[in-house]
Amino acid sequence: MSGPWAAAVMVRSRGVRAAILCAAALIVLAPVLVASAVSGVIATVQRESCLAGGLSDVPAGGGPLAEGRFAVPLRLEPGRSYEVGATEYGGPGDPTSGSFGAIGDPSQSYLPAHPDTFAELSLLASNPADHGSFSFGDADALGRLPYMTALRVTHAGRSVVLYKRDVGYGQGPGERIANGQPYRLDIWWRAARALGVSKDAVTISLAAGGGAAATLGALPETAAAEPGGGSVCPAADGAGAIPLPLTAGSRTRILPGGLAAAGVQTPAPVRAMVAAGNRLHTAGYLYGGGHGSSLDTLQPAYDCSSAVSYVLHGGGVLGSAALDSTGLASYGLPGPGRWVSIYANSAHAFMYVAGLRFDTVFDAAYDTGPNAGVAGPRWRVSPTVPGWASWTVRHPPGL
Repeated sequence: MSGPWAAAVMVRSRGVRAAILCAAALIVLAPVLVASAVSGVIATVQRESCLAGGLSDVPAGGGPLAEGRFAVPLRLEPGRSYEVGATEYGGPGDPTSGSFGAIGDPSQSYLPAHPDTFAELSLLASNPADHGSFSFGDADALGRLPYMTALRVTHAGRSVVLYKRDVGYGQGPGERIANGQPYRLDIWWRAARALGVSKDAVTISLAAGGGAAATLGALPETAAAEPGGGSVCPAADGAGAIPLPLTAGSRTRILPGGLAAAGVQTPAPVRAMVAAGNRLHTAGYLYGGGHGSSLDTLQPAYDCSSAVSYVLHGGGVLGSAALDSTGLASYGLPGPGRWVSIYANSAHAFMYVAGLRFDTVFDAAYDTGPNAGVAGPRWRVSPTVPGWASWTVRHPPGL
């Protein structure tokens, strides 16, 4: 059969009609299905990219090294994860380790009261304690992290935030995991058993201290939409992904653990500044600290002006070199800004980010809140601007 008559006969057939309808549906739906599949793949890639945190391939070293080390110290970078060796110490299986960490703070040194503890290990080829004393400086496997540095440690699908309260000697030359990395940290036995760690490879990253884990429940489950239709990774507490909790409105609010939540109605640079301030939460105070090095690199300690510079840099409104307080007194435009205001003179500097003060100084005459009594770059709660000096007020252009 051929021609219009044959076509009419074919259309009268139920099977042929069904085939035609299916074909038509596919023609109509194909673009939708393709777009959905592509969107799903993009979402998966974005999600995996966010969760991966940039696993770093750091050479393990080996061979003759200075100071008798058998591997290269690992300098942790914000926003990156590293696979290293971890061991268990303390408890019934290791009673000789004792119950006290090397940290000098008596409230933190009794480890049975702080099961969320890790000890940074040494990369020396022999234990100095066998011939003298073991010091903070000997424990260099993670670049000699300051005490109370927070690490997120992940193993076998479980993840916890641990704090450095101790130092120790590692497994000795030749003891490495499959990727060539040595054993770089000991985990206090209660946390180690919760993670299923005895002598294993774990993934570590810098984490926010001071209650970061407690803020996770306040984070949105999906990526926050940026103006213009883009998106950002959901906030997390791994290193450069130090949590950026979000709160309603346009004000920055302090959380019980001392970190800050950014208002969802604030501009992206302001939210980035809040995230930068959170990254400094565990940093100490050191006059001159943070100067002379790139603001792209997290330092263990900052002074007032370098801390303010770090937050401004995090928001994309300052280059990679920190300004001193005199430089901040002439930075940007005069007067307070809508979102960001910098208070500076020749001796000190601090800032307000969407209503919350960021300062290295705690002043009992003005300040309350979870960071009360703690020196170093922190979010501060005060009903008024500290008035113990005269300030020049400046703000970034547009903010």
